[in-house]
Amino acid sequence: MTKDSRKQDTSISGQSAEHYIAMDDSLASLLLNHGIKVRDFILLSFLSDQGPMSVSRLSRVVDIEPDAILNSLKRLSAVDLIVHEAESDAESHESIVKLTTRGEEIAEKINSQLD
Repeated sequence: MTKDSRKQDTSISGQSAEHYIAMDDSLASLLLNHGIKVRDFILLSFLSDQGPMSVSRLSRVVDIEPDAILNSLKRLSAVDLIVHEAESDAESHESIVKLTTRGEEIAEKINSQLD
């Protein structure tokens, strides 16, 4: 997928990502190759550093609304980077999120490029 064929993201985070991509092609390529958006990268980073946590706690830690977190988690789950473990009687915001082995590997690759 080329830059021109991607839908332009006009949000603040999208514009920041475009600026970041222009500054650091190696990390940007890594994120894009794994289908990771900036918000997803933030979630992966916190889960990598802090370990499994509930959606509501993750939401508080990163200051993103729980429903927006759930959308990001769906993307991350679809590419096998996280496991979203819902208790049968728990609300979706109280379900637990953790990185998969692949998610841990990707987070480590990204973090090593940041050093």
